[in-house]
Amino acid sequence: MLPKQPEVISLDPQYISDILDDIEKVGKATGTEAKAREIIVSMLNRIETVKEKSALAMTRPKVLSLEWVEPLMCGGHWVPEMVDIAGGENCFGDKETGSFKFEWNEVLDKAPDIIIFMPCGFDVKRGLQDIPILSAKEGWDSLPAVKNDQVYVIDASAYTSRSGPRLITGLEIMAEMIHPELFSGCIPESGALRVYGNLPTV
Repeated sequence: MLPKQPEVISLDPQYISDILDDIEKVGKATGTEAKAREIIVSMLNRIETVKEKSALAMTRPKVLSLEWVEPLMCGGHWVPEMVDIAGGENCFGDKETGSFKFEWNEVLDKAPDIIIFMPCGFDVKRGLQDIPILSAKEGWDSLPAVKNDQVYVIDASAYTSRSGPRLITGLEIMAEMIHPELFSGCIPESGALRVYGNLPTV
């Protein structure tokens, strides 16, 4: 009954490069190729800037990116790639493995220097509600990330969970978390929160 046959475009990116390709696909399908190319070029330039800066880092801190706490699940899809570009070393997985479950004792064994909690599809306020679940676990206080106040909650809905241009802002946010000596001013208001010894009340 439709006036014309709709075209269905399936988008299922795994890598950052896939996201760039998808923007190009959508641009072609909507007759906005020039705008799509403008967005892609801007994203590529920002990615390259992060790569160049993070390459100057003297260390590669161990980063635990958490997408869920019960069960524990590491960041998947493009998240491990983002951590790598930002100058960190993934505690679990890489760009080829995707998200998967693991046990708490494995976290203790890995002893992450930085913990970035990015609850899939949720904002910072909702993410903070799950931090007490982590802090109640045996050995939490012994983790280097906790002892050095390097635990963060990020607005995953905006900056890590969804495939689109704002992922590059997520990359820049991670870069500042991982290498604050090289990056500053990258975290938008309400985009992320650093969790200190006394947990915020939500």
